[in-house]
Amino acid sequence: MKPSVQKILTKLTKDRVDLARKPSAILKTAQSLSDKIEKAEDKMEDAYQKYRSSTEEYSRKLTEVESRARDLDDDLDIIKDKAMDLDIKPEQIDGYDKAKTLVDILNNAKKN
Repeated sequence: MKPSVQKILTKLTKDRVDLARKPSAILKTAQSLSDKIEKAEDKMEDAYQKYRSSTEEYSRKLTEVESRARDLDDDLDIIKDKAMDLDIKPEQIDGYDKAKTLVDILNNAKKN
């Protein structure tokens, strides 16, 4: 006995499996996710380059500050010598102590 065409079609419709999503929709979503990752990577790379540039600039500034602070320290030594020639303690000169303290801090800027 041969089954009827209608019976075969009914059987096929019951056994039919539909895909949850079409591959083209999955591809579109995957591409969107990939784009998000690329944008995040680009943003991170920009931030890293800015950080690196800022770090290099900071290092250059520290070197400049330390160099200039050594010059100021030499100036303070001259003031100290002149004061001692006059039998005056350098600490008695207005602003000497504060200047000396700050120059010492600047001399050690990289260490701090």
